[in-house]
Amino acid sequence: MVFDMADKKTDDTEVSDEKHPEAEVDEATEKINLSESVRNLSSKSLKQLSKWNNESFLYAFDRQLISFGIRLLLFLPGFAILAYFGSWAYANSSPDWWIDFIEPTIGQSFSTILVALVFVILLGYILALALHRHRVNLTIKTFEEQVKSAQSKHLSIKSLHGYEPLEDSIKRSVTKHFFSLVCALLAIFSLSAIAFYGIQTDMGKYCLALSFSLTLLSMGQHVSTRSSNFNMAERTGLLKAYNSPIHPSTLEMVFSDLVKSQLDPLLKSEYEMFVSELESKVKRGVDPRFAREKMMMTLYKHSKGLDLSSVESEFSEIFTKAGVEYVKNHDVFTIEEWLLILDHLEAKCPAFFRMIGRIEEDLASGRKSINDDIIFEVDMENVVHGKANLFTYMHNLSDQPKAVVLRVQSPDFRPHDIAMTYLLEPGEAKIWPDIGVPLAQSGNQDILAIMSALLRDGTVAWQTLLPERFGEATVSVRLEEVSGELLVGSQMNVRIRSVFKERIRAASSIVFNMIGIIGTLISASLLTYIIV
Repeated sequence: MVFDMADKKTDDTEVSDEKHPEAEVDEATEKINLSESVRNLSSKSLKQLSKWNNESFLYAFDRQLISFGIRLLLFLPGFAILAYFGSWAYANSSPDWWIDFIEPTIGQSFSTILVALVFVILLGYILALALHRHRVNLTIKTFEEQVKSAQSKHLSIKSLHGYEPLEDSIKRSVTKHFFSLVCALLAIFSLSAIAFYGIQTDMGKYCLALSFSLTLLSMGQHVSTRSSNFNMAERTGLLKAYNSPIHPSTLEMVFSDLVKSQLDPLLKSEYEMFVSELESKVKRGVDPRFAREKMMMTLYKHSKGLDLSSVESEFSEIFTKAGVEYVKNHDVFTIEEWLLILDHLEAKCPAFFRMIGRIEEDLASGRKSINDDIIFEVDMENVVHGKANLFTYMHNLSDQPKAVVLRVQSPDFRPHDIAMTYLLEPGEAKIWPDIGVPLAQSGNQDILAIMSALLRDGTVAWQTLLPERFGEATVSVRLEEVSGELLVGSQMNVRIRSVFKERIRAASSIVFNMIGIIGTLISASLLTYIIV
């Protein structure tokens, strides 16, 4: 009997020690949910971290708030400077309204509150500077990676014209950003010292003056970098920072040469690969040079309003189906990127597009050329900034070669006298229609096809003239026979002046830097004198 009871207790204990299957499932589910929550939390934190290392995100943030848009990098130090003046003016005594109504409550003087406000503003300014500099560092990292990637594909990026000036401009901008950030940090450290000495003491006032001078020095360094705006988040992000050091004087393939002269080295190498692949997709019987020029002309007209269906129709006349898809779906040179590139070209060389625009108007109206044997057009900028681009178009409509002399004379530009001899090959007289033609239609009797043929068979001269003074200037362009007889002549009146924004930026940078350096030296000397 005793043994039976013992056995019974043992059985009950075993049953009670066993876990229920549903409890085991719940415990396993809790562990899985806990691991998933930890994994989601870590992945979320990694996404947040990667977002701040994403140049596209930072560039959008920078463009909307920091460098452009609200322009925190300009307005924050501007507000800080106003607060600096207020704290200095009321360092010894607060305004009556402050003493009567506010100071009894908070127990702080007006100048002390202004110093605290400057401290908060400088914190925001330093944060904005740090984000901006981080974005620029990401741009440089991406730039170097793409250069290495291009070199691994045996593309000589570093040997292209303009690479070294572009690299130097980017690195110089980074150095200025670093110096601007260092000056802002020193400014806030100097401002923090006022908490120990008080704004009413000489030590506090000198620390305030030192902080003010360092803030101005930081602004001067930043303002000088605003003229060189670049990024790698966009394919065309380097175009504004790139200035072409060389261009052909005679454009053989007009649009292609014009594009190559203005593209930065990275885009230029991609363009060479794009063109070599595209020429293998040209329809049989179509000249690859003509196909390339017509593609450029069509894209330019698309930027001016030509609908996309007409663009595809024009492409199908010169490219195979694979070629049309290649142009539409290229990884780098998409239709949207071409529009940005053409807008940049039009901003850099407006005279060229005005010149071909007049030829298109003559084609649309059926207007004849002044000279029956030669089509002659010339144009240059109405307002010249830095240098003037003079474009001249010549086309021989006769059936005999013709030697002509293009002479450019101006007392206000260098060189003062240019004379170039061209041998114009015989062109096709029938290429210039007797009646007006539409912009785009099936076949080669539209403006797009005729203009592409005119640019292919004609001669386009591109001369750079350097102004010698500001104000009104005249340029005389003559097309002469070799014997000196005048065929066609034009005289243009232009205005030479500097870019207003660039002039303001340069002057502001110089003033801020000078005041900042002088103020820093004086304040540091006075502080050293008091301490010693």
